[in-house]
Amino acid sequence: MGGDERSEVSVVGPGTRIEGTVVAAGSLRVEGEVKGKITAEREVTLSPQGRVEANIQAGSIVLAGQVKGNLAAKGDVSLPADSRLDGNIRAHNVDVGGVVMGDIVGKGRVALGPRARVEGQVTSTTLAIAEGAVFIGSSTMDEQTSK
Repeated sequence: MGGDERSEVSVVGPGTRIEGTVVAAGSLRVEGEVKGKITAEREVTLSPQGRVEANIQAGSIVLAGQVKGNLAAKGDVSLPADSRLDGNIRAHNVDVGGVVMGDIVGKGRVALGPRARVEGQVTSTTLAIAEGAVFIGSSTMDEQTSK
């Protein structure tokens, strides 16, 4: 069939628990549990039921569940309203709608939505904080971050 590797999506299904290193050539969707390390060439998506205790390295990351570990993305990281991260984030742009207990380094923009709660240091070129967001920590806005 000549599959395009860009369209590959690996899934850790509900009720599945993986301990160790998960490597996806394309994208990865986590609906179960992963403990260890996650690496994906493209996007890592965590469903609201997903639970991860691992460092995640990917092209981009969307976390709707709960994660203990650090996130590193070449592109963007998004944490919707009911998500929780206990760890640090390094990415291009970061959108926080949930809770982040850790530091955020965004090469571009970091945006905290109206239900966001961030406790840690934020380093970015642009920081947007919506009314209703809670930010406990410090912010460094630095043009050098983008280089």
